[in-house]
Amino acid sequence: MRLSLVVLMAMTLAVTMTCAFDLNPTLLKTVTSVVNSLANEEGQVTVAGRVIKYKAKGRVHSFKEPWVYDGTAWDISSGISEKAKHYKSKQGAIEHAMLKLLERLKRDGIMKDEL
Repeated sequence: MRLSLVVLMAMTLAVTMTCAFDLNPTLLKTVTSVVNSLANEEGQVTVAGRVIKYKAKGRVHSFKEPWVYDGTAWDISSGISEKAKHYKSKQGAIEHAMLKLLERLKRDGIMKDEL
């Protein structure tokens, strides 16, 4: 009798704990979206007469590195874009994406090597 009571209590506790940690995917997506909107940054700059737009987007990565940023920079005139992924800061992601874009524009002959 006692053993069955202990088993019943253990099962009830297990079901309760499972429900307590069972996150609703819609809720999780909403929370992630809100956090992302607070953590993102975008804007534009003019470099050597060219309008460059940039964006940094934060995302959940892993337990070891819970939050990282990915950056994107694109040249409005040519439509060429470059991405830089997995940076600790928004600024780092943006800087690296812009550097990659400027190097590509120079390499493709769209910008002069003067920069």
